[in-house]
Amino acid sequence: MHRAKDRDPDTGERSGNLLVSSDPSSVCLNCHAGPGGGESISVYSPDGSAMTPGGDFYWLTKTFTWNGGASLGDSHGHNVIAVDFNLSEELRLSQSPGGSYQSGDLGCTSCHDPHGRSRGGTRLGRPPVSVSGSYGETPATSTGSGSYRLLGDAGYSGGGRAARQFLFSYDSPVARQNTANRFGESDGSHVDYGTGMSEWCGNCHESILRDNHAGGGDFTHPSGSSEMLGSEMVSMYNTYISTGDLTASTTGTGTGDIATAYLQFVPFERGTGDPQQLNPTSRRGPNTNSRIMCLTCHRAHSSAFRAIGRWDFDAPLLADSHPAPGDGGLAGNDVQHSYYGRNVPAEFGQDQGQFCEKCHGLTLGMEETGEEPILEPSPNPLPDPGMQQLQRVDPILQYPFKRRK
Repeated sequence: MHRAKDRDPDTGERSGNLLVSSDPSSVCLNCHAGPGGGESISVYSPDGSAMTPGGDFYWLTKTFTWNGGASLGDSHGHNVIAVDFNLSEELRLSQSPGGSYQSGDLGCTSCHDPHGRSRGGTRLGRPPVSVSGSYGETPATSTGSGSYRLLGDAGYSGGGRAARQFLFSYDSPVARQNTANRFGESDGSHVDYGTGMSEWCGNCHESILRDNHAGGGDFTHPSGSSEMLGSEMVSMYNTYISTGDLTASTTGTGTGDIATAYLQFVPFERGTGDPQQLNPTSRRGPNTNSRIMCLTCHRAHSSAFRAIGRWDFDAPLLADSHPAPGDGGLAGNDVQHSYYGRNVPAEFGQDQGQFCEKCHGLTLGMEETGEEPILEPSPNPLPDPGMQQLQRVDPILQYPFKRRK
């Protein structure tokens, strides 16, 4: 990571902080770029194959176009600056939505502490770190565990001098990944989130956290450690299989049973601060102690979709998601990789609506017309009916869904 001298031996140029590369993110990507896979440490692949829980920065380089629409690469994720890997500054936004972190300062070390300190490290009186904070390991006596994925805790400088002394207010979240599939994600092997994820995102997106997402789009939606799913949403999540199907089935995504209800595209927090209580191989759905978080709908690094969506927020039917065959900018396995190797129309059906339905879906039942029941978003999909909604309609939660004939 660092050179012994302040000049590159090959070019003679000075290196800031004695780094072996042009900038901190380029240092990280010297090891963390390459082909993806369940045991690959890559977060920046050449083809979208780094299907990690956080996502693949590959999608930042991909702009897709089609008749009447486009999905810009800049909108697909956090635009980390890594000059040596041709990743450049965000062009649309000068600072973080809902916050003040400058786009020109954004890099891997904006979020991840490269020295792996926990709550300021030993210089602030914390015990030395003896185990990772990502896999639920128990630290040895008189030592502590690190933060989940080396994420900065309260007081972290958000990248040091480059971040202009930006300081975090919230500690890193409690979460646990599967040691047998450390960098992959599926329904049966995934990050099991405990608590604190939304608050941690709020270090840079404060007003989105505080004002129920009002600073991040044309709708309001709560998230955070105090936002319980509630009994109705828990029941919906645990019985929902696909659009229009809330019962046990030999097709679709599950059995309509809490024991197998977990869906990788709609994770949630279990509501515990003890990583020993988390199980990253569990397919069990939520209970009334579970919470919604930012990563329920978004990924942390990048995705194939606008706003780092876990699915295409702009497609009322996910069969119409982009990237799609025929799109400009499409390459290789982009379509397959966009949904982590899952063929959504084949698995969930051509009429599958947005995965918002996993929590918000409403069975309308058999109408007098005698037509088959369909599933639609609730007219007011918020947990609190009294919460004020913005007047403009956002395609993420309120969209005109009708079953195709």
